[in-house]
Formats: sequence, structure tokens, C-alpha cells
Amino acid sequence: MPKVVELSDDMDASGMARMKPLFEELALGADDVTLDLTNVDFIDSSGVGGLVFLYKRLRLKGRQLRLRVPRGQPRQIIHHLRLTDLLDEGGDA
Repeated sequence: MPKVVELSDDMDASGMARMKPLFEELALGADDVTLDLTNVDFIDSSGVGGLVFLYKRLRLKGRQLRLRVPRGQPRQIIHHLRLTDLLDEGGDA
């Protein structure tokens, strides 16, 4: 069962500065991770960097990152970056 983490801050530079310790902790853990971004309204390059960081660290350990992404700008970013294979459609699609 993956560890589900709900995020509610925008994933911009200031939001990612606050989330960095969480992402580092998740990368060191033993579980697959599902990030619930249902309450995230905005992702910029800092947020993309955080997602890539977590994705790469989990993959190195043979674990998986899934994303629950609402409609709107965050979902558009995920589609634009061709990261749709990370989408968890069981969430708010």
C-alpha cells in the first residue's frame, strides 16, 4: 500500500522550500508514494523540480511515485511534461 501524502500549498519556490524536508523524508522511506495534489492550484519550475527529485530517488530504490492531480494548471503541467504515466486516476481526475 503506497504512502498517500496530501499537499495543499502551491508548488512554487516558497512552497517547495517548505516541502523540501518532506520530499527528502519520502525519498528515504520504504514505501511507494502517492502525492495527492487535489488542493494544489499552481505548479511552477520549482514544483516540477521537486517532483523530478522525488521520482528519481524513488525509482533508484525500485519504488513508484503516483500523482493525484485535479483539472487545471497542475494537470496541464503534468500533461505538458509527458508525466501522465504517473497519474493515479483513482484520485480526482
